[in-house]
Amino acid sequence: MKPLHLCLAVAVMLVWGCSFVVAKLAITEMPPMLFMGIRYVMTGVLLLPFMLRERSRLWQVFGISVTLGFLHFACGFTGLLGVDAAISVMLMQAQVPFAALLAVLFFGEKIGWQGGFGMLVAFVGVFLLAGEPQTASAPISAGLIVVAAFLWAFSAIQVKRLGVMDPLALNGWVAVFAAPQMLIASFLLESGHGAALERIGPAIWFGFAYLILAVTVFGYGVWYWLLQRYEVNRALPLTLLTPVFGFLAGVWFLNESAEFTRLFGAIIVLLGVSAIVLQPGRRAAAKS
Repeated sequence: MKPLHLCLAVAVMLVWGCSFVVAKLAITEMPPMLFMGIRYVMTGVLLLPFMLRERSRLWQVFGISVTLGFLHFACGFTGLLGVDAAISVMLMQAQVPFAALLAVLFFGEKIGWQGGFGMLVAFVGVFLLAGEPQTASAPISAGLIVVAAFLWAFSAIQVKRLGVMDPLALNGWVAVFAAPQMLIASFLLESGHGAALERIGPAIWFGFAYLILAVTVFGYGVWYWLLQRYEVNRALPLTLLTPVFGFLAGVWFLNESAEFTRLFGAIIVLLGVSAIVLQPGRRAAAKS
């Protein structure tokens, strides 16, 4: 990979990793589902030109919006309220072994001994993180993040069945379909909407800008551009930087704890996820 392209790839992983910190700051000032609903409205407006060029298979996209756009982010962001960002980004890595298991069930893919070992190690790491004192005091929040990880994995199956589609158009349609779902759920399940809207501050506006422009437009745009130019087995290992950046960002920017139990659990998770992502069979399958 050319040095400039490598720098772009690392920048994408940095942006994605730090998104947990940005989201954490925003949802402390606005109910999480309300925040996501407004974000989706803005995203749909911004990506409208891409959506107009891709208007097929919308029923399938609607299904993705329910799983990924609504349920995944509703659970993930609500859970993030009660769990440190550094822990959240690691718990979310359960999506990798979940995705591997679902690929076996839906597509008959082979796991192999390395993938099976990686799943076991990753889940052990998740349990270690869920059991550390601060996270154990908020079991529902931690559980919601693990549920969100499973929902992300299930949405990956839906996206694979969808086939090739412009990623920006897909993100736009998911946002449009998920916006009313998220806003209705917010008004039914959350409170304090009026006060939150009256005191919208820099953290919320920065959260909107970061998640829409940096994460969606820059992140996904650059990532798919790179995937069109390089073999998947050369690009996929770089995604392992995302949880590393996310953990470090939580510790650095939010002064979250980096005690031994957390570091040990995070390392175990990363080792398990690495074993799954880097196994030869999985990389070859991804390339094809």
